[in-house]
Amino acid sequence: MKCFSKMIMSALLTVCITVTAAGCSQSSEADTSSSVSDANSDASAVQSSTSPSVPENTAGNTESEPESTAENKPESVSEIEPESKAEDVENQSSESISQSEPSAVKTDTNHTDNNGNIVVVLDPGHDDKDDRPNEELGVNEQELNLKIGLACYDRLSEYEGITPYLTRYDEVCPNTDGMFTGQSECIHRRAYIAEEKNADFFVSLHCNATTGELGAEANGICVFISNYPKYKDESEKLGNMIIDHVTNAVKLGSMGVILSEMDESKGYYDDGTVKDKYYLLSYNIDYGRPSVIVEHAFMDNINDNTILKDDENLRLMGRADADAIAEYYGLKLKTH
Repeated sequence: MKCFSKMIMSALLTVCITVTAAGCSQSSEADTSSSVSDANSDASAVQSSTSPSVPENTAGNTESEPESTAENKPESVSEIEPESKAEDVENQSSESISQSEPSAVKTDTNHTDNNGNIVVVLDPGHDDKDDRPNEELGVNEQELNLKIGLACYDRLSEYEGITPYLTRYDEVCPNTDGMFTGQSECIHRRAYIAEEKNADFFVSLHCNATTGELGAEANGICVFISNYPKYKDESEKLGNMIIDHVTNAVKLGSMGVILSEMDESKGYYDDGTVKDKYYLLSYNIDYGRPSVIVEHAFMDNINDNTILKDDENLRLMGRADADAIAEYYGLKLKTH
């Protein structure tokens, strides 16, 4: 009888240990609802130890609906599945997520489409689910991001050998069918769109903020990348190319390429690396693709704010993003 009891206790202990270990390896579905730009304060610069520190962003998105800027809408997965909250850079608090939560990082690198083209998913950050109006700044981040994204899509479409997709072409969160749940549902759906399209790269487009009130000192463009070693070099390379192209197109400073803050509570990647705090990065790593988060300018910096209020500057930023992506892949413009 004693032997039998010991066998039962041993089995129960094994189950407990297994369940606990499995729980540690899964990512928690959210942080605290803040925006992609929010976590800038703790990030460390990749490019050099002298890069300026990134202040914590406390500003939310302002709210207003952008109208479609073209009669012929670009191919967007949102037409099939609505858009998600781009601030995967944004932290969200963890709640239940759908059955299709990514588990292990995939190793498949053959992401070209049926025509042999490179596939890039462009993600205009934020949407109607996380918009917060800020009258003093006079701008709406999800609208700014969409204008930049549409311009980027149009320019990329002029290149040979690449098929771009948008996660949204209006203000709506892509998760309209409720495939994912929890505070990071929109972010998760954005990453899943890239998974459905078998994308080579996921590029999330944002604008930054620190205080949420005009007068912030932080200014210029920066690009957040993952700590996951497999994709760090290529993400840093694309990030630097985007910074070079954007600062040449518009009079903005640069804060460089920045490593995402890490969050041990979310668990670990397949190689044991602690997961990134930003879900836009970690979800894509789990699905098996590199991703970057581009923060084009600071909405609460007086100089940057003026630049962002000019639609021509937004168009130039989007085109610069596209030209950088094309340079990264060695693409040429189509001949007409």
